[in-house]
Amino acid sequence: MNALKVQKTLTEIERNMAEIAPDRRAALFNEFLVKGYSAITLSSVSQTKFSELLQAKLCLGTLITLYDDFADCPAQSDPQLLEILYQLSFRGGHLIKSLNPYHRYVVDFAQSLFTEIEGILNRLPHYRHLIGILGFDLARFYSANQFSSLLMATPFINNPLENRSYAHHNMGMVIVAMMDLMATEKIEFSEFGAMREVFLLGQRMGRIFNVLTTRKREVIEGDITGELATCTSEQEIETGERTLRLEIRDLHEKIRTYDNRITTFSVNAYLEGLIKIQGLHEKMEGII
Repeated sequence: MNALKVQKTLTEIERNMAEIAPDRRAALFNEFLVKGYSAITLSSVSQTKFSELLQAKLCLGTLITLYDDFADCPAQSDPQLLEILYQLSFRGGHLIKSLNPYHRYVVDFAQSLFTEIEGILNRLPHYRHLIGILGFDLARFYSANQFSSLLMATPFINNPLENRSYAHHNMGMVIVAMMDLMATEKIEFSEFGAMREVFLLGQRMGRIFNVLTTRKREVIEGDITGELATCTSEQEIETGERTLRLEIRDLHEKIRTYDNRITTFSVNAYLEGLIKIQGLHEKMEGII
């Protein structure tokens, strides 16, 4: 039954995204997101909750894709629509009136995704304790998206430090980890700060995977929000890529050091999932 619900959600996502973002391939949703979110699901999540959480994460991944395209894809840039979309949240949003038909279609779809996520999360054991944190993490995603819009509108502000500070929140990996913790029966709350650090380090790894494998597509599309967009020569790009690959190794080792500090879930299993995501990015380069 749960597998059927996941498939129904995917079918609706593919149908609506084909209308809104026709250049996005279905494999982004039915392969990349499915395999990626499955890989980094925390070991503390029971099999009985895995499918419904995956359903919620697919809705989140679609929202991230939707907002991202309106922020940094020149062909779809729509700051006015984004300001409306930023009013939405997991626990509902403001009643939005007076929209043109296209904006109404997009907003209704986004709102339906939030409603589906909320309907799954509010049944989880730690929903009440963690929904405020989830809202905070959503706001950080919105800030990352706003930074992308600002960068596209005023490219002269582009700098690596600010990019590193904001852009990784666009991955949404901390948000999905919070969803997993909502579903976890027993949380050692004394470990919570350390767990957040692991998720932030993992999210930075995910961002680097994304930067390395989407750079060529972004150049073609005119998207300048990637971390290597400030490079002015092939030599600079090669140096930048080499530096990022070294950072992946460093982050890998940093995350590993948390294994004996966290008992709520397996840090090593999470790390293995991140490596799978790296391989998935490389395999699907040009598709995602």
